[in-house]
Amino acid sequence: MRLLSPTLLFAFLLISCSTAIAQPKGPQPWWPTQPRALPLVHPLFSTDMVLQRDVKAPIWGWSKPGEEIAIRFDDQAAGKATADATGKWETKIGPYPAGGPHTLKITAGEQEVVLTNVLCGDVFLCSGQSNMNWPVRLSTNAEEEIKQANHPQIRSFTVNFYPSLVPLRLPPAARWEQCTPEFAKNFSGVGYFFAREINQTQKVPVGIIHSSVGATAAEAWVSGPSLAKLMPEDFPKELAELKEQVGATTADYDHFAELEKWLAKVDPESARLKYATAADLDTSDWLEVDVPKPWEETTIGDFDGLVWYRHELEIPAEWQGENLLLQLSIVNDCDVVWFNGQLLGSSQIKGATRNYTIEASRVKPGKNLLSAAIFNQTGPGGFCSAASNMALRPVSKQGEKPVRPAGKWRAKKSKAASEISEPFPEPKVGHYKTITGMYNGMIAPLEPFALKGALWYQGEANGPRWLQYRRLLPTLIADWREHFRNDELPFFIVSLPNYNPKQVKPVEPGWAEIRESQWRTVRNDPRTGLANTIDTGDGNIHPPNKQEVGRRLALSARHLLYGEKELVYSGPQYESMKIEGNKIRLTFKHLHGGLAIKAGEEKLTGFAIAGEDKQFVWGTATIDGDTIVVSSPDIPEPKIVRYGWAWNPLVNLYNKAGLPALTFRTDE
Repeated sequence: MRLLSPTLLFAFLLISCSTAIAQPKGPQPWWPTQPRALPLVHPLFSTDMVLQRDVKAPIWGWSKPGEEIAIRFDDQAAGKATADATGKWETKIGPYPAGGPHTLKITAGEQEVVLTNVLCGDVFLCSGQSNMNWPVRLSTNAEEEIKQANHPQIRSFTVNFYPSLVPLRLPPAARWEQCTPEFAKNFSGVGYFFAREINQTQKVPVGIIHSSVGATAAEAWVSGPSLAKLMPEDFPKELAELKEQVGATTADYDHFAELEKWLAKVDPESARLKYATAADLDTSDWLEVDVPKPWEETTIGDFDGLVWYRHELEIPAEWQGENLLLQLSIVNDCDVVWFNGQLLGSSQIKGATRNYTIEASRVKPGKNLLSAAIFNQTGPGGFCSAASNMALRPVSKQGEKPVRPAGKWRAKKSKAASEISEPFPEPKVGHYKTITGMYNGMIAPLEPFALKGALWYQGEANGPRWLQYRRLLPTLIADWREHFRNDELPFFIVSLPNYNPKQVKPVEPGWAEIRESQWRTVRNDPRTGLANTIDTGDGNIHPPNKQEVGRRLALSARHLLYGEKELVYSGPQYESMKIEGNKIRLTFKHLHGGLAIKAGEEKLTGFAIAGEDKQFVWGTATIDGDTIVVSSPDIPEPKIVRYGWAWNPLVNLYNKAGLPALTFRTDE
């Protein structure tokens, strides 16, 4: 018996039992702890990037309102923009043909960003749930694949996990990575093997933007406005809950600014006297306390509520220009920290060590002011760990002797918890099951980056709601096309593979129905393609053969996008049926040389037949020219045929090009 690792077992439980898992309450590890400044140019535009070729590609960022931005491509003027009242600027550059490397320079006032090793090629957004997330290092023949993963024209940008209740402007911190064994091992397996096929056959650079999360349902990847407009009756409870959680919050919500507003509201004197920021604040009436030590063990005494702290740090001159790591021991419960009057970070995870990074531009030698506001409601409050757990050191010099913040600090009691009715602000962060959450946190921040197409490997989490998926998947596609400003953005969808024990009954629906919904979406949208993977699974929730999945997606893309009209890109697809006495004759398209039985097998399997009563039995199926005839002595008046109608069906129908037939039912 094969045992699953704890990681795979957890992923399996998330997928198979996701409807039984409630959204967790309270602070989560993925909540942000430090604010991020809006950069001059969006992080999708960085060294080693791939810029979509042959189009006028949007480029954007943030600067001072009214400031002029100039863009140069290989030292040639490429575009200009002016920052609006919010500081946002956007323009388009190109079109540029495939190739590179190039240099891209963005200048605004005294700011300048220079991007090197930029390629122009085709960029694909890869999304979905865990099988899209599955890395090369866990795919078939991983060791050899990683060893051979030297493809200078392939680059990947991986978006980290972040479910948000509101659309974000920046994705979680990430960068473009070149395809070398060091980085490729962690690329999306499906995305990498697809990119490799496209790069080798089309001879163009390929970029993959990978944004997927295991166990997520499709509705988590659709924007709130689209769900509310196109599917309001499908998710009334979820949309109402989302509206209640978000309130009047907008996409420009700044959690860290809300923290300072909250402190000013609950403790107006702290705002008036600038406890956190005033370098010359008179603290003669503040208490002197030992830090770290629970404040109950200091002169603060037994207290639940808000306490302010201030301390001076002496930073060596040789640390100027270095990023510093500040470790502040364990804090109970919530803290807000400032460095030289600028907000540094905040955490709400009780009992967790605080680690904050101080950017080099904020580091100055000599005395530096460290301020903190700590809110505690029960149990020991304040800094609650050993002095050795408090340190300040350069990030790049971990072995260097640190500055120790432990010692005598100034502290002032503020409002008691019983006097504070307004809760400590929580960031507008959801959970992997939060409706629209993955769109807000992991798709919206990428818009409107120019794309060649999108790859979608998802459906497991929506399996029980397959009929709804017929509308949900087209809604997602329309939503992304709108937000990426491309009404014809191609989508390439993975039809789910065989999963669970082998089929024993003529009909065992399971994923057969979600596969049908995926196929239906593709039949109704000429700008979509389907990769049938019914023979790539091994009963495993995460079949490791991602090479074939990527190859079949690439076949579809080569036909639809790259003009290879004669390319065999699909297995047989059911087209029509005709009742002939006690038999049913089926016709197909995508024969490509004719129908065939899988090599090494003698008889067709997987066909079930029934009369008007839909009591299915196994049928006898034979290839007759370009058709298949199905019958059974138990069904004298047949009406319906189903093929591969199971989680893990017994199927062996192919075309002579070696691609498997799509599973189907004639009574759709």
